[in-house]
Formats: sequence, structure tokens, C-alpha cells
Amino acid sequence: MVYTLDAWESEAPMYDRRLDAVIAAADTGSFAQAARRLHISTPAVAKQITTFEKEYGLTIFERSRAGVAPTRAGAEFLEDARALVRESNEIIDRARHRMHPDAAPVRLGISILRPARFILDLWQRSGQPGIRLELVSMPDNNISVEDIIAHLGEDIDVIATAFVPDHWTGICGTLPLSYEPLCLAIPRGNPLSRRAKLTIDDLTGERIRILPRGNGTDDIARDLLERNPGVTLVDIDQYDLDLFNDSAESGDLLISKPMWDSVHPQLVNVPVDWPEPVGMQYGLLYPLSPTAQVAAFVERISELNQRFADC
Repeated sequence: MVYTLDAWESEAPMYDRRLDAVIAAADTGSFAQAARRLHISTPAVAKQITTFEKEYGLTIFERSRAGVAPTRAGAEFLEDARALVRESNEIIDRARHRMHPDAAPVRLGISILRPARFILDLWQRSGQPGIRLELVSMPDNNISVEDIIAHLGEDIDVIATAFVPDHWTGICGTLPLSYEPLCLAIPRGNPLSRRAKLTIDDLTGERIRILPRGNGTDDIARDLLERNPGVTLVDIDQYDLDLFNDSAESGDLLISKPMWDSVHPQLVNVPVDWPEPVGMQYGLLYPLSPTAQVAAFVERISELNQRFADC
């Protein structure tokens, strides 16, 4: 779904909107995960998909306790459905461009883990009548996000996130705006959540969830944490809302970033006094060959960041 900065903006009904739920369920393998992506309830997703299947006499998914998976016919249907949605969105984009040839939108991808608050704060401090910004909801699944980044400029133009610049060389452009030091998300019931800053020695007796080796900056954090034999490191597969929920319930600490400060109400981000720098850059990812509007947006964000950083 697409939103303007001022209000929710509905698209023309070029296709059955229930296809959004069908595609989201196929991408995530779960009605619950699809609901999170679409910002609606799980029963609403299930109802949309079930009524769609019944109305058209289709069986798109096989249901099980583990989730949902497309049937053979469903997989073929999904290929056509994605093409239909993509074509419909392109028709709408072309129509909007004809109506507003000098104000083609810049589509900023947002999600729970990539809320782009810093970018939006910058943008709203300086009105830009020549650039229309639209917020496009996207998933937090790592595989899906990496696919979006590899195809920036198609459905989404820019993403605000933490990144290692060299990782995206040749795939997309990067605009570093600030430094994002790794910190720890700590359940509010843990006394460490009330500390201003933590040392590695403070973490004795704690379980800390962290990405497995082979994940860049987290490897540096892992090496430093392993210096304290009283720390138990627990590997995680990826970051999503379920992980934050589970950490809050279990009492485990979680390697986090400042941009995730408000992701979960029961977790508090606390800085760590690392013996050496452990962090990433925060900023924009954009296409290697951006449109004029996207290039102007990236340049303007860079200027605004520099202006307000100097204040």
C-alpha cells in the first residue's frame, strides 16, 4: 500500500485488493506474518484469502500448523498475480506522472524495523514542493528486503536503514548520514535496562541473542563478547518482530541498533562501551541509476543532514 505524508492515499481498484493478502502470505509462509506486513489482523488476512479462493474456485494454499505453502496450481497463479499487480501499479504510476509531470513521487520504503523517522524528520523541516514523497510499506523479512534493495527503482526508490557501505557496491548507491553503534535491547525487568551505558563485564550471567558468524559488524561484537566467559551467546536467524517479542518474554538480551529504539515497548536500548568501534552507517540506499527526482531527493537529504548537523 502507498501513503502520502499528509494522508493515506488509496490506489485505483486495478485489481482485486485481496491479492495483496494472497501475495503477502506466499512471501512470508504465514497468515500472521502477512498480517504484520499489511498492518491488518490475522483473521482479516485469513478471511480475504479464503473468500478469494471460494469466490474463484481456487485452492492457492496448503494449510498446516507450520504455516501455508502454495499448491502447484497456486504457485503458477501467484506468478500471474504478481505480474498483474506490478502492471496495475505501473499503469497508476504512468497516470500520476501524466497528471503531475513535474512532481513524480519518490517512494520511500518503510517497515517496523526501518521506520525512516530520521529521514522524515529532516524532510518535514524543509518543505519541498517540487518533490512528492510517498511512503511504501515493505516487509522485514531479510530475503525480501535484500530482493527489494537489489531492485530499487522498481516498486521502491529509497530505503533508510543501517548498512555496511562496501556490502552494496555495484548493487545500489549509498548515502551515509550518521554512525549507528550497536547496542543492547534489554527487557525492562532487567536492572541493566536502567543503566546509562554498559561494559562487557556488566553482562556476566546474561544470554545475548546475536546473528551467527559471517554477518560483518556482528562478528566484531561477538569477538568482544566472547572475552567474557560468563556471557552466553545465542544465534538468531534474522531480525523480525517475533524475535523482539520472544526476547522480551524470555528475558534474553538482544544485539540492537539505535534505529530500533521504539520497536518493542518492553525492550530498552542501552549503549555499550565497546573496547573498539562496533557499528554501521545509517542512511539511504537508492538505485545505481536514479531518476532525476530520486537523485534530487538524495541530494536534498544530504544537504539537510549537513545543515542541521552543523546547528
